[in-house]
Amino acid sequence: MYIGGIAQIILGILTIFLRYTPEAQSGGIALPITLLGAGLILFGLLVIGLASGVARGSEAARRGATAVMLLGLAFAVVDLIVAADGDWSAVIVQSIATVAVVVPQWVGRGRRYFEAR
Repeated sequence: MYIGGIAQIILGILTIFLRYTPEAQSGGIALPITLLGAGLILFGLLVIGLASGVARGSEAARRGATAVMLLGLAFAVVDLIVAADGDWSAVIVQSIATVAVVVPQWVGRGRRYFEAR
């Protein structure tokens, strides 16, 4: 989760830099690009905060991390439907990330770790 949060922050910073491209300046979309970048940075900070809570064994953080990952998967599916380009890569990547983060928290040793707290 820490790696995903840091990646989101870096992606947000790079997105903000896109506002300085000539296409963004001439198209009048510099403000929406900046807001999107800021949103990505804030989302990355949220993921890092949740990762910290999960590391401490917080039940609320575990539920929050599960909700955030499932929300990301829902957004990937909505993007697939809205874009209508047949590109399943985002859905596949988000599905793998969701399984990699959520399943270890709810089964086996991860479940026992949270029960012991």
